[in-house]
Amino acid sequence: MGTEVTDVVEPPLVWPSTLRRPAEGVPIVYLDLNHWISLAKAAVGHAQGDAFKECLATCQSAVNSGRATFVLAAAHYSEILKVGSPRQRRDLADVMESLTRFRTLVSRVTVMKLELAAALDLVLRLTRRDPEIDLIGHGVCHAFGQSNGGFRIRDRATGEDVTPQFREKYGPEKFDAYMANALLDLERSNLRGPQDHTELQKLQTLGYAPQQALQIAKNRADEERAQSLRLDGGGPWRRERLPDVVSARELLIEFQNMAPTAFQERGVGLEDILTWPEAGVAFMRSMPSTDVSMALKTAWHRNRDKPWSANDIYDIDAMALAVPYCDVVVTEKACHHALVSTGMDARMNTVLLRDLPSLVSTLRDWKAA
Repeated sequence: MGTEVTDVVEPPLVWPSTLRRPAEGVPIVYLDLNHWISLAKAAVGHAQGDAFKECLATCQSAVNSGRATFVLAAAHYSEILKVGSPRQRRDLADVMESLTRFRTLVSRVTVMKLELAAALDLVLRLTRRDPEIDLIGHGVCHAFGQSNGGFRIRDRATGEDVTPQFREKYGPEKFDAYMANALLDLERSNLRGPQDHTELQKLQTLGYAPQQALQIAKNRADEERAQSLRLDGGGPWRRERLPDVVSARELLIEFQNMAPTAFQERGVGLEDILTWPEAGVAFMRSMPSTDVSMALKTAWHRNRDKPWSANDIYDIDAMALAVPYCDVVVTEKACHHALVSTGMDARMNTVLLRDLPSLVSTLRDWKAA
């Protein structure tokens, strides 16, 4: 019933056709938070930002001329809140808004669901017509996989949507401008975090709860630390069998909430997919986002002294989304080394950089090409 994969080391990638990408030709650029911080320092004239002024100018020129698309992701919204100073968060959010204009990558969970569906349908030789989803959307809702229908005005007594009546009363042009500005202010607040206690209370009424996301990341880091201890129990697991272990755990843990539904919808079980000994690793590696995630986890679990933290989870989630679906990714040293040494840059056809000065030449060369 399954389609046999002949190359276990590098199984073909299955890209979800339901994930709608922008037109080709304009590179999608993703920056880790530490590089955004460097650009923010350049923007406000901080002494430590002098070395990045040229890069900031190059990025802004590329955005203004339509030669590059900079994007945010859910990880940025979570990580920026670790910056304690409201002023520094505001400076950081300002440069992010300037370059991204609140263009955001769809949530990684959404991508995982689409990739799982595409991989299953290929193996099972199924043809389905699922709705398309945009890779790049606008704002925090898109980044976290939530629908964004804009602001609506509802009658307090009945709950009825009275937005059309208000729009007619105040005039469509004036009303639409007001609503657009209100939505923009909300986007800014979500990105930079609360600037004072009053704004904190306002955001909390809209569901603002950053500690929940941080706790989830900490819990996942605890799972990786526990797994590292299990790998110390002897046997071949940390070395030659490590890819098998990481692959199995990825399916059982990261896909635990979505895999049962996807299998049930197709009327199959694991035995219909794992039709030969290496099929599990091949199947998991066929999903681009998961392949990147497993590459990082495998590389870092080879080091028994790796101190897992919530930051590692943020990095994995960010790279698992950005590396397969962006054209240029500027990341930090550890991720860059792990991904380049495992060939993820070539496999995903992505330019992986570890510093901002390299981005200057990359954008300029892209223009020349």
